[in-house]
Amino acid sequence: MADVFISYSRLDHERVQPIADRLTSLGYTIWWDKHLRAGQVFVDEIERQLDGAKAVLTAWSNNARNSTWVYAESSRGLDANKFLQLRLDAVRLPLPFEALQVADMSGGKSEWGTLENSLTQIVRDRRPPPPRERLPTAGPLATPPQAGMPHVLTAATTATLLAYSGAVSATYNGVMTPDQLQLAMVGVLGVGAACTALTAQRLLAIRRAGG
Repeated sequence: MADVFISYSRLDHERVQPIADRLTSLGYTIWWDKHLRAGQVFVDEIERQLDGAKAVLTAWSNNARNSTWVYAESSRGLDANKFLQLRLDAVRLPLPFEALQVADMSGGKSEWGTLENSLTQIVRDRRPPPPRERLPTAGPLATPPQAGMPHVLTAATTATLLAYSGAVSATYNGVMTPDQLQLAMVGVLGVGAACTALTAQRLLAIRRAGG
């Protein structure tokens, strides 16, 4: 098994290649999905390499942040206490990764010292990664950014249906005039259209990122 499993978005292949080359030059064996051979069971091989690697290194970017695969692989590495991360561009990392140490490789920066020290600690010294920072209390209803958008859309859709039902009931009982009901329907249709557009945008971003 490899020393380092690299998790990344396929759209960032050319940006991750120099990182893979640098790790190889430092004497680490690496694995990323370019090593998949024709005929291999895709998911099974990824899981086998992910579990067998001594360290999981995630290369975060705008593309990677929208990839469910990257999020899942990073979570597996974090749970196994062998997770490291770097940032390819100025993207805000999703929780809980935002609260962890990250080597910044964006905007011409090159924090290789931070990354190499952490790799030495995990792979060669067999010690756990740097301690996690304390996460802020977000409340019982908080959800990670990846899951946040569906919850918001569900709440908006529910509120729209309730508003529609209330308007129809008010009109039926004579509290609201037909003209007022028509205006309320226009508002309901507007919210519905906005929810549909947000959902489509989110799904497109995830698909483009290989998620």
